[in-house]
This record gives sequence, C-alpha cells and structure tokens, in this order.
Amino acid sequence: MQKQNVNLDKIIKLFNLKGIEKRKQASMMAEILDIKYQSAKQKLDEKRGITYNEVKGIFKYFNVSLEEERNHNGIFIMNDMHVRCNVEVDNSIVNKKENNTNYATMKGNFYIINSSSSYFSPEMKKVNKIDFLPAPKLAILDNDVDMLDLLNSVCNRYGINASVFQNKTEILAAMEKESFECYIIDWLLDYAENSEEVIKKIRKDSDKTPIILLTGQLNQHEREIGEAIMDYGVELIEKPTRIFIISSILLANLFY
Repeated sequence: MQKQNVNLDKIIKLFNLKGIEKRKQASMMAEILDIKYQSAKQKLDEKRGITYNEVKGIFKYFNVSLEEERNHNGIFIMNDMHVRCNVEVDNSIVNKKENNTNYATMKGNFYIINSSSSYFSPEMKKVNKIDFLPAPKLAILDNDVDMLDLLNSVCNRYGINASVFQNKTEILAAMEKESFECYIIDWLLDYAENSEEVIKKIRKDSDKTPIILLTGQLNQHEREIGEAIMDYGVELIEKPTRIFIISSILLANLFY
C-alpha cells in the first residue's frame, strides 16, 4: 500500500482551495519558498521531500490557519536559555526605561523579553505580568552515547527538556506513556536497523510533530532516506551535526 505524503497533501489541497491551477502550482511554490522552479516541481512530483516548516510557510503566505495553536504568546530569553510564557503588556508609549522592569518587543506573533540585552526602544512594551510555562519536551534516539550527550547538552543550554534513548524499544515504550513535541531521530541504529518504525509511529499519532532526521550514511542509504523525507515530512541533518543549525531548528519549531 502506498504511504500518504501528508505534507504534500496539505499543500495540494490548499492550492486547489485557492484556485491555483495545477500548471501554476510549481511556480507558486517556488515563489513562496524562494526556491528554484525545478526544486518546487520535484517536490510536487514527490521526487523531493517537503518539510513541515515549508508547509507552515505556504499556509502563512495565504494567511490560512494550519490548526497549530501555540499555548504561549511570549518567549523569555536569558543568555541562551529560552522559556515559553504568557505575558500581559502595557500598550502605552514608553518614554523611559525603568529599573527592575521587563520590556518586550514583538517578533512575529510573540512578545520577546530578552533579559540579557540592554537594547531599548520606545516601541517596546512594558511587561505587567509573566506566567512561565514548562519547558518543551523533546525525544532523541541515537545509538551513539557521545551524540546523545552532546544533543542533551544543547537542549539544556536552550531550555528544552530532552529524553534520550539508545534503541527503538526504549523510545517506542516511552511514546506509549508520554507525548513529545519534537523528535531527533538517527536513521541507522544498531545491527544495521533503521528507525523507520519509530518515524512511522510518530506520524501515525501526529502528522505535524517535527521530526529531525540525523544520518552519517547518506551516500549508502540515499534512496531509503529520500523516501522517508517524502513519505513522512522529516527534516534532514547530516552528521557530523552542526550545533548552531540544529539548535536553530529546535528553537524555530518549539518556541517560535
């Protein structure tokens, strides 16, 4: 049975809803995502994968809800640490910065309170109240202990609550007991097993939970990994992992 490409289906349905003819859909996608026409055509023809972030970008372009509701309206930042929160602000114009008072700037749909920055502008809003929320929960599957330690350290640095697993059995059992907002999954595990069973389970439970796929074997498993990207809408990162890239992806998915 052919597997459903959930991300592509969402985009095709949206294009049809907006009356965009099939022959014009590739050029429209290329314009929205700022990619080449050929790349967009390959995505629509299921020759290249579509990430969930790309789906969000297309829906945002048309100002259509993706049924993704954040339960926070603010992000409190201290050094690298990020904390999701709900804030109430005073909309009055601020002429002078007061001591021991938080001020927020708007970034997209969120109030950003950066306690480590001395920057001040009259456009900033005085924060009257902050309610801090629990850290987002992330699951990491990798049979490399050193990689698990590295990724866990990155998560601690940025305020993400990470649970680490070394094999499929452990993470599948954990998924039966609790839910995670994002997953980092290594493609090749012990005994030449891949992690498709785990990815399939994630997608069965949710078609929009971000999945970051790690691999150091792209040359040997290019076709299998390519099919996983197309079928499950995962985001690929090649090893050795670049910490700034993966932390940026995590922040974008879990906070912004």
